Amino acid sequence: MIREAKTPPMFDLTGRVAIVTGGGKGIGAQAALVLAAAGADIVVGGRHPETLEAVAANIRKLERRALAIPTDVRRVTDVRALVSQTLDTFGRIDVLINNSGVNRTGPTLEVTEETWDSILDTNVKGMFFACQAVGPTMIAARRGKIINVGSIISAIGLGFNVPYAASKGAVLQLTRSLALEWAPHNIQVNAIGPGYVMTDQVRWLFKDPEFARKIVAKQPSGRVGEVQDLDGAILFLASKASDYVNGQMIFVDGASATGWLGPE
Repeated sequence: MIREAKTPPMFDLTGRVAIVTGGGKGIGAQAALVLAAAGADIVVGGRHPETLEAVAANIRKLERRALAIPTDVRRVTDVRALVSQTLDTFGRIDVLINNSGVNRTGPTLEVTEETWDSILDTNVKGMFFACQAVGPTMIAARRGKIINVGSIISAIGLGFNVPYAASKGAVLQLTRSLALEWAPHNIQVNAIGPGYVMTDQVRWLFKDPEFARKIVAKQPSGRVGEVQDLDGAILFLASKASDYVNGQMIFVDGASATGWLGPE
């Protein structure tokens, strides 16, 4: 729940426009609301129009403008259309949050080409081409904030999840490399690395009580995260407060990235 509060000037996003991919639920929906509460107008993209429209409606309740655009980030034409429609409507793009992501677990010997392509196309290809699509606008404006959603698995290994781990490792290197290339244009490219956060992708795993017990037991903080735990990092990276922070991944994980988190 977003509480009405006066945003400190350094974190004020009034007049800014943000695109959030995977914005219909989970981390993306919460990120969209956080930025709207700080004053930004929001464009949410994703594959499910009904959830996008629900998020857009909540943003309008915060008296911010909102646009919901059905988008499959695996298709470059969709990504470019998302950016084009944002510019047609708002005339600017200040923040891009690349949140679209998928995951499938299982033994490496059972991974199909279809599974590999689905995960890498969503988690890496879509992210890269979204960055590329907003690049000309941000370079021309000499400002921009790009926030890529990685994972603690960007930094540590996890068996039975190799395609996902490979994709999230790529997110870290994409972030670092693009930050170097676009820093001269005053564009900050950073990432967040959530630990276990209770979204739809995680919630189904916790239907197994024994698995849930083992995962919670391994958390240094004694709990898994909620989407609201990411609010501060997202707002920081989207605002002027992070103008000299570039190429970094902020792990929001209760210290979990310091060790292995898989079930015994």
